[in-house]
Amino acid sequence: MAYLVKATTRTETGKGTIKKMRRAGSTPAVLYGHGDPSLMLSLNTHEFNLLLDDIRGHSPIVDVELDGDTTRCVIKTLQRNPITGGLLHVDFQKVHAHEKITMNVPVLLHGTAAGVKAGGLLDHLLREVPVRATIDKIPEHFDVDVADLELGDSVHIGDLPADDIEFTLPPESAVVTILHPRKMAVEPGAAPAEGETAEGEEAAPAEGEEAPAEPEVIKEKGEEKKEEGK
Repeated sequence: MAYLVKATTRTETGKGTIKKMRRAGSTPAVLYGHGDPSLMLSLNTHEFNLLLDDIRGHSPIVDVELDGDTTRCVIKTLQRNPITGGLLHVDFQKVHAHEKITMNVPVLLHGTAAGVKAGGLLDHLLREVPVRATIDKIPEHFDVDVADLELGDSVHIGDLPADDIEFTLPPESAVVTILHPRKMAVEPGAAPAEGETAEGEEAAPAEGEEAPAEPEVIKEKGEEKKEEGK
């Protein structure tokens, strides 16, 4: 399913003009690809933010409607204000029907793993999986049912459906795994060994380890780039 983005052409350039656009509720955008001249566009900011909410967790494939015609594109880049998070600029890239492209496809997990119920920890290693295919074959997302996963079980890229798509990572790459509990029992009064914790305490994460962030289906930039004389 492609989501529809309504856009209008714009001719205004310059920093001051772009600021006025944003204050008036519009976001500047650019449509480019295949050596065609780039088109400067204007989007309704509120409507596009609603679309971003709908598309979260899906591949960023959209149809850009301009003057009654639609062009199949991918949302290549979202540029946001690094302080407020407000939308500053959008890049759309044209994609031809028979052209193969590489895109990250979100992985959505369903169910509660049996191993988690037994005290294990679910580790979602790959929240997005890069695939290569024509745009009509790229799935919106991969659905993975983890309910039957026991302690130590994993789902690998090779387990995902691969109809008319190529995976760019090895098939043995783990997407999700169920880790054994980290809590370790020690002798009463004895100091825990290196890497262990006393009973009843939580193990600290290893240096550099952190909980995985929520997936983002689109690359975003935090700093405003130059555009037409800005």
